[in-house]
Amino acid sequence: MAETISIESNRFGRIEVDPQNVLHFNGLPGFSQARRFVVVDHADTTSFSWLVSLDDPDLAFVIANPWHFFPGYDPAVGTRHLTALEITKPEQLETVVFASFHGRQVTLNLSAPILINRESMQGTQVIIDDPRYSTREEVPVADPAQASTAAQQSGVQATVE
Repeated sequence: MAETISIESNRFGRIEVDPQNVLHFNGLPGFSQARRFVVVDHADTTSFSWLVSLDDPDLAFVIANPWHFFPGYDPAVGTRHLTALEITKPEQLETVVFASFHGRQVTLNLSAPILINRESMQGTQVIIDDPRYSTREEVPVADPAQASTAAQQSGVQATVE
């Protein structure tokens, strides 16, 4: 078994990561040097998680499962993206999107989903050219206070101390 990866983050403190949980990207647009990430979940009461860079532990993005908010979300992902991630079965694919918090407004970037091969832990962000989706799609929030605290809480997929 590989040794646990340990990083220090200003936002999360010490994070302990099992190497099997590390996501590998060829770089995200605007962050080409950040290639290794881990997902840190929020408290059980939220629908948001953090995508934390292991290469720059102070770089973290809020992410969400788009279908939780938009059940009809149907991005046309090109075969070339699935082939590049070596996805051959639907159960290998996980799709998340970046979330942004603007005061009490929460938006999702539905035009640039992040595709992850759950088996190989490889990921990429793709641009969807579809007028149905925007980079700032406002999500319905039943309790705005919950959305505000979601961006401040952290849970465990990696261990946060």
